[in-house]
Amino acid sequence: MAVRTGEQFLQGLRDDRSIWLEGERVADVTAHPHLARMAQTLAKIYDLQHDPALHELLTFRSPTTGQDTAVSYLIPQTQADLLRRRKGLEVIANFHHGVLGRTPDYVNIQVTATRQLADLHGRTQRRFADNLIAYHQYLAANDLCLTHTFGHPQVNRGASVGGQPDPYIPLGAVAETSEGIIVRGAKLLATLAPFSDEIFVPPYRPVRGKEEEKYALGFSIPTATKGLSFICRESFDRGRSLYDHPLSGQYDELDALAVFDDVLVPWERVFCYGDWELHNHLVDLGIMWRQYQQQVTVKEIAKLEFALGLADAVAETIGIKGISHVQEK
Repeated sequence: MAVRTGEQFLQGLRDDRSIWLEGERVADVTAHPHLARMAQTLAKIYDLQHDPALHELLTFRSPTTGQDTAVSYLIPQTQADLLRRRKGLEVIANFHHGVLGRTPDYVNIQVTATRQLADLHGRTQRRFADNLIAYHQYLAANDLCLTHTFGHPQVNRGASVGGQPDPYIPLGAVAETSEGIIVRGAKLLATLAPFSDEIFVPPYRPVRGKEEEKYALGFSIPTATKGLSFICRESFDRGRSLYDHPLSGQYDELDALAVFDDVLVPWERVFCYGDWELHNHLVDLGIMWRQYQQQVTVKEIAKLEFALGLADAVAETIGIKGISHVQEK
């Protein structure tokens, strides 16, 4: 497959995922009145990869599969690689005017950066490194859309992860079996969750040490996994005219609380388990930040250009560009 079409992306969303919005479970995110237009926006982004004028900018030839692959999965080895990826990121950011913060390329780059740290993930058990490498290849070959979670529910921010009123408010391991680990709890902040194929849970937030090692987790599973639910904030898209609401009507990616109710994570999807030292220092190593901040910076530049252009257009339309204090501002 390598690069999906918009229709293939939409078809992948029609499953038994547990998405809750405004008190009700969503039957089909591609048809829901408050979600459908955002799903279409993402489908158009996937279709950009098939535009002959943009295909070379948005893809690269995978050395593993030989297929054209989304440029966000490129493992940069040189400055030229970073420049190539930037050009692809600019196409996507300019398409949505920088309004969307978590288009698929965002977590794609995060997984790619994590893949570059595979040896660290495998320092306690080599299979975790192998799992991470294989997962990156799987995502690239199937051009999937991911959400991610990295924070704990804000119940008592003055207490440690393990010092919350309920030890399974934050996500933690309950047990392990021959098939994998059982996890229970909740995680923030699953942006784009209703429209994702998978959820990526990296080992980010610090824990106190070995006594909290059950919270030192890194894994990824399909969005439609049994026992996994997403509780979304209220949608900004109220189904109104795009003439009056062009941004909220097309560019609401939504945020969600991911709730894991004794969810089985297969061993082949585990990247970190009980390694609290890795959990505490992974982000400090810098590779992660440098990689996905490229996507963030490109997106923010597009947003700034859009905002400045909009302000200029308003001033031009109402005829105040010649006024000195308007020119100064």
